[in-house]
Parts: sequence; structure tokens; C-alpha cells
Amino acid sequence: MSRVLIVCWLLASYAFADVETKQTGGIGKKGACFSRQNDQWSYKILQLKANWYYSWGRELREERPKNVEFVPMFWGKWFKDDDIEYLLNLKNQNQIKFVLGFNEPDSPNQSNMSVDEAIALWPKLEAIGLPLGSPATVNPENKWMINFMQKVDDLGLRVDFICVHHYGGKNVQGLLHKLHRVHQRYNRPIWITEFAVADWNAKSTGQNRHSAEDVLKFMEGILPALESLEYVARYAWFSASSTSKPLGSATLFDENNHLTALGHHYASFQPKKK
Repeated sequence: MSRVLIVCWLLASYAFADVETKQTGGIGKKGACFSRQNDQWSYKILQLKANWYYSWGRELREERPKNVEFVPMFWGKWFKDDDIEYLLNLKNQNQIKFVLGFNEPDSPNQSNMSVDEAIALWPKLEAIGLPLGSPATVNPENKWMINFMQKVDDLGLRVDFICVHHYGGKNVQGLLHKLHRVHQRYNRPIWITEFAVADWNAKSTGQNRHSAEDVLKFMEGILPALESLEYVARYAWFSASSTSKPLGSATLFDENNHLTALGHHYASFQPKKK
């Protein structure tokens, strides 16, 4: 191989590595999401061997798991300039590298914001000066998200990556096709900040049509696929209570806070080295 070709190959390799580092922060994709109200939340994050976590909040707590990256979120519209200043201080201390946008603003049961409300507040989030994730809507392909991203582009605002929630069935290819469409539509890296297998028609945990074995098979298929997709920068499985009717079979921890078989697989999963 000629010296010129070697130099070109090295430059291309460095460029790809730089893009990958900007998308992921240079750490593994696998993360965790637990509210601070969740029993033993810090312990659970460590048990899952997560590389990063978020709690739907902005505060970096003292009892946080050490050596696991915290990613703050602006859950909704109820924040003050002091909250921006707090995150600027964390940024200056090199304690945070990314910021997540609003949580399901299209849902009346979550942050419940209009597109115009979200757009009006967005420059405040941009001012922190860190890579910024989009609002995570109930469906990343719905009218709310499409309108929001159109206004972002029209107004020259900044969204660095798309946050995706997914609570579908056990179809691995179905999720992969969805991610492909989202990436094609918005042309940005993707963070899957919540996903799990759900049966929204289940009247009890025993009547959930997705067994724990079904969910494990789904996880065994989807995790390697997510690792192989360059445009998927990070992902975090949502672990509901074991008593949840739609999501009980997808929990990572049982009622005694011990890892389920699914939790053991998530904790032990490591991507194959390239």
C-alpha cells in the first residue's frame, strides 16, 4: 500500500472515530433509566453494568453510582434560570457531557407541552453549550415531533440527536425498521432513552401475551443489532415494576430487587469487539 493511501486511510479512521466519540461520548452504548424515587436506584444502575444513566431530572445526586456517566434531562417546562446555571456549573466541572430534552411533551400524562411552548424554551437548553437531545415523544414519527423538528430547522435551532421511546411487541425487525425511518427522516444520531416489550391490553401480569421468555428472546436479538447500527449512539431499557400489567414481563428486577433472567442478560451483555 502506498504512503498516500495509508495516510488517507488513517485520516478516514480518525474522522470516523471522532464522529463516533461525539455521538456516544466515547463510552459504551448501554445505559439505564431509574427515577430517584425508585427503590435502590443507584444500586440497580451498578448491577446492570450501565455505562451511563439518567433519572428524568437535572440534579447530580451524592448517592449516584460512581464511574457511571450522568445525563441530565429537562423533563418539562417548569424550570428556572438557576437550573440552567446549575448545569453550566456541572459542565464547567466536566461532570456532564450531554443534555436531554423534554419527556413526552405530546402526552397529557407527561410533560404536556405544545410545539410552540417547546420551541420557545429551546434556546435556553441550547445555551448550556452541550450536545442536546430532542424531546422524546410517545412516537418519534407523530405529528408533534414532525412539527417540532420542522420548526427547529426553519428557525435554525439546534438538535444534535433524536431521543426515541419504543414500547412495542417482540418484533426485532419492527423496531429496527422504525429506527431506520426515524434516522432517514431527521438525519441525526439516535438515543433510545426508553424501550421495552409491552402488552397494553393486558388485564393482569398473568394475562400479558408476552412471556418473560419472549422478552428475553427479543433482547437477545435487539441488543447486538443496536450495537451494530452506527446511527444508534445509546440505548436504555425501561424496567417497570414486576407488578406492571403491560410491562411486568419486561422488568429487569424482581420484587426483592434481584436481577431477573432478563436483567442478568442485560447486565452481562457486552458488544463484540470490532
